[in-house]
Formats: sequence, C-alpha cells, structure tokens
Amino acid sequence: MPPQVLKRISVRWFPDPAYEDTDTIALNVGGYFLDLRVENSDASLQWCRAGERKVVNEKPFSYQWTRIIDSSGVLDPDKATWDWEELGNGDALEAGIAHCPSRDGALTPYEEVWRDVTHPGPTSYSWILQSVDGTTFLGSVGGTFLGMKSYQDGGFAVRRNEWDPDKRAWDTRFDGGKVAAIPKVDDVAESILTAMENRRVDTSITIADVEYVVRSFEKTSDSPS
Repeated sequence: MPPQVLKRISVRWFPDPAYEDTDTIALNVGGYFLDLRVENSDASLQWCRAGERKVVNEKPFSYQWTRIIDSSGVLDPDKATWDWEELGNGDALEAGIAHCPSRDGALTPYEEVWRDVTHPGPTSYSWILQSVDGTTFLGSVGGTFLGMKSYQDGGFAVRRNEWDPDKRAWDTRFDGGKVAAIPKVDDVAESILTAMENRRVDTSITIADVEYVVRSFEKTSDSPS
C-alpha cells in the first residue's frame, strides 16, 4: 500500500449502532503507523499510539498492529480484517474483536470505517522516524504530520500539523502534553531530506540533539503543493 492518511468515519461495537465521537486519523508508511484520536466534545486526547503494521493474512486480508508506544498503556497487538471493496464507495471496512472502553474493556466484535484523506504537502516524501530510546515517533504523509512521545510516568505528548497550501505553512491542529519535546515539522523535514539522499531505511539522524532511526521512507506520486 502507498503511504496514506486515513480518517475514521465511524466505529461500531456490536450490537450497538455505528457512531463517531472523535477526530481520528492514522498515518501509514511502509510497515509503521501512527494513530491519533481526539474527542469531538472537548478537543481532548482520547487515545494515541504508534508502532509496526504488517500483513498477516491474504484471505481474508488482515493486518496486525504492534503497539510500541500507547497512551492507554496497553501494548497488546491488534489484528483485524481490512476490505477496500465491500462498502463500494472507496472507504475501507476494518473488522475484528477488541477491548471496548465503554464496556469495562470486555472483548467485543467491532467495525470501523476508514477513508483515505491524503492530501499534498510541501514535498512528495512520506516517512516515519523512531527515537533510538523508543519513546518518540514522528511521521509525515503528504500534508499531515504527527509527533508522539511517551514518558516514564505514563504521560504523553502529541502534536498534529496540517499543511496550508495558501499560506505555504504548517498549521497546528492539535497539541497535547509536553509538546516542547516534539521537534517542529519544518526542522524534521529538512533534516530527513538531507539525510535520506541514499534512500535507505534504518539510517540514523539527529534532530534537536535526539537520535532517530528512519523506519519508513517513501516517495509518493503527489506533487508538492
């Protein structure tokens, strides 16, 4: 799959009807992901996580998400089927069994509907970085940037930026926690494009005195905006 920004359209915990109470996006580049969920009611952080994503079955097509950092503190892997064709409108249907927050964590069948909302940014490169100590993930796909950092005390910092083509600048869509520890997207982009001239993943780069490893790096077909 090419690099993508996906927006969740709805979630359903069976047998209840589908609904959406968050602004949820996920960035996927290669075998890594970042996932941010912000409450619609008060713009607070509901949940965020980052880690590895891999295909575990072809029929039915299924992914496994392995959480490396997670604001809930739960690091158990998730597995679900994924179908871009069943809904017939271009959206993807994810289906699986997971711990339902509103049912005291009871394992419950669920469905989520996801839509590709990838839009151009200032470059046509997408990437995900992980700090060497494992606590921080930075990712950019098109015109969307996410940064996440976990702290030993259980705290979490999250930043989301979106590219504004009219202003030719990044707007802040969400900041939560001690975001000063998350480098600004312009600084990250400049460092990674310089370092990735050889286009090799697992390259180490230093940003704001923190060493990162390039986990995913891909060129997309989108032209800069």
